[in-house]
Amino acid sequence: MIRASAVVLIFVLASPASAQERPARGPVTSAQRQMGADPTQAALLFEEKWTRAPQAQPMTQANLGNQNLRLHLYGDVAGVRKTFHPVEDYTYTGETITNWAITLSDPAAMWDLSGNGKVRLTTRNSGYRFTHVMLKTADGAYFVSEEGSPESSAWIDREYVLSDLHWRSLLMTDKPTNASNRRQPRPELTPIIPLGTATPDLTRVEEVGFTDLMPGGWIPSTTRVKSWALYGKRVPR
Repeated sequence: MIRASAVVLIFVLASPASAQERPARGPVTSAQRQMGADPTQAALLFEEKWTRAPQAQPMTQANLGNQNLRLHLYGDVAGVRKTFHPVEDYTYTGETITNWAITLSDPAAMWDLSGNGKVRLTTRNSGYRFTHVMLKTADGAYFVSEEGSPESSAWIDREYVLSDLHWRSLLMTDKPTNASNRRQPRPELTPIIPLGTATPDLTRVEEVGFTDLMPGGWIPSTTRVKSWALYGKRVPR
């Protein structure tokens, strides 16, 4: 009898709640989905997938799918290619002989990329390549992220919340840093060399793009970017 009572007691404590205490759930409505949407998601500012145009080297403004944006090329401009294949288009930088960078700007606005602002890159790099995020802020300074998308045998998507990244300032002009330098500067050269750690002002960004901080190594060692997107807020000029 003692054992039977114990079994009954355990059964009562473990029994499920009544229907009144736990009402049945119906299908989720569209209104409920909207109420449950992630409030931290930044708005999509643009997604660039290039054009289905013939191959172009160097890449030109006509290769942008979004003609409301402006293309900016840095470094070995002549070596930056927009490829053309039967099913896809992407950037190819294997023929560059110096560092290079590709950025976009909006003539009508700057971007506030603070808080939840982010960049998404779709890459398929070969060789020891990391595609880094690059910025130009309203004060004319350039920055590059320490983090980047690595080598991969297939296309990969990676998102970068810009306020979470670690940044370096960029040397964009070839000039001596002190009187002990003997090599003469080359004004036509854009080095795109990372320097010390930095904290860019993400509230007023002029240009956003990418670079692998290396010259090209032909097909065995190159960066390929098929598409990329920017999320944040527009800031009127």
